[in-house]
Amino acid sequence: MDINHPRASINILPTRPLYKWANIFNRLQRNFFSEDLKLRREKQIEDFIRLNGFSRVAVIKDTDILQSIESLNCHPSQAEIIVITDQKFSRYPCPALIDQIKHMMTKCSRLYLCLNKHYINIDNSFHDLKLDSNFNIAIGQWLRKNLEGCMVLDLSLDFVDYGQSFTWAVPDRHFYIAHD
Repeated sequence: MDINHPRASINILPTRPLYKWANIFNRLQRNFFSEDLKLRREKQIEDFIRLNGFSRVAVIKDTDILQSIESLNCHPSQAEIIVITDQKFSRYPCPALIDQIKHMMTKCSRLYLCLNKHYINIDNSFHDLKLDSNFNIAIGQWLRKNLEGCMVLDLSLDFVDYGQSFTWAVPDRHFYIAHD
């Protein structure tokens, strides 16, 4: 095929400005596939909510995910669990991230927290050489160390992200955090 003379016409459609993509990022990624599908991490969250019998859920998100649990959505102070998938949450500096988690725990004693490991400590201001050299493990250790009196369960998958795992619609690090 001659690139200068393609057989089919090529239409270049204008796209939304990048800052508006977050709201539809799940749909944009799913458009790469012809079959109906759901992201594994999204299904993981929905199953966790359903299988553990939560009926009042506060959802804090910035993408078009978790449609199947929207009917359970309520205010954080009335929720049995708060689900946070909002990418902005991962961008807080480390001490502020812990403060935000503690603040959310004052509203509800259970969190399902999704963090994007690519944003954690993005400002490189936090260093703790006692944490594991495996960043995935270190994140859980850091949360446990800083959230005394809380149970922190890492529900993530341990993998190296090469960009094909769609971590922008649902952050890759999943934690269930509850007061002991």
